[in-house]
Amino acid sequence: MREDERHPMVLLVEEEPLAGLDLGDALREAGYRIAGPLTGQAAALDWIARCRPDLAVIDLPLRDGDGSRLAGTLRAQGVPFLVQAHDAREAAACAALRAAPRLAKPAWHGDLVHVLRQLSREARR
Repeated sequence: MREDERHPMVLLVEEEPLAGLDLGDALREAGYRIAGPLTGQAAALDWIARCRPDLAVIDLPLRDGDGSRLAGTLRAQGVPFLVQAHDAREAAACAALRAAPRLAKPAWHGDLVHVLRQLSREARR
């Protein structure tokens, strides 16, 4: 098994630095490699233009947009992602965001890891 298959790369988009660092640490402990935390849609799109994550976590709302461009890009590249949001309306900006698994914010780290593992298994099928 290749290294990247055992340790998937998760693109973490979280505008709150402390929350992003905390979540990144929890995901690393669960065996993921982390890109980020990136603080907005533009930074995430720039990163995606150079690299391809295996999975992504998008925390809404974003300071620089509703997340629809990021969700569309991830969907077009076949990258599974989940959305964290305080309010379900924040994830209604586009079909890609609405179709993604969603966890209410703040989500338990164990729940995030569980959903990421499910997404990873589904992507390998």
